[in-house]
Amino acid sequence: MSTVATAHEHTEGRTAPRFHATLAIPMFTVEVQVGRIIEARITALRTLERATAYGKAVSQLIKQSSGHERMILCADHRAVTIYPQAVTDELAVLFGINNHRLERVAILVAASNATLSMQLGRLVREAHNPGRRVFLAASEAEAFLGEIVTAAERTRLAQFLAS
Repeated sequence: MSTVATAHEHTEGRTAPRFHATLAIPMFTVEVQVGRIIEARITALRTLERATAYGKAVSQLIKQSSGHERMILCADHRAVTIYPQAVTDELAVLFGINNHRLERVAILVAASNATLSMQLGRLVREAHNPGRRVFLAASEAEAFLGEIVTAAERTRLAQFLAS
């Protein structure tokens, strides 16, 4: 399965008086490259609508999975600074909806971002799911998910976390 969902944020800027450019910056990508691992890379979810789009993309990949096997989510939030309250509330809803549909979830946050780590850590605690954890190091997220994945999934997981 190689389904990809990507959302972009458009920013406008002038580099010269007569030149107008629009740059598409991905807000998130969600895809399955190998097996049961959903790879999510989030760079910006600044509004409720964007958080909802992210939730729908994750849910769609879960629904497309091969029936009885629960999926595994590796969500890389290292590029995120902090989430507005509306976004955090939507992520909490997403966590609740998908609790029973995901075997494990590793949420990766930049070690230098204590605020986001606390924010996502609170959401994980409120989800009451021991299979969902926040990590500050890619190696720890990889070890946590590595306990339950196949060899091919482990190889792809390492590639995703290294990129």
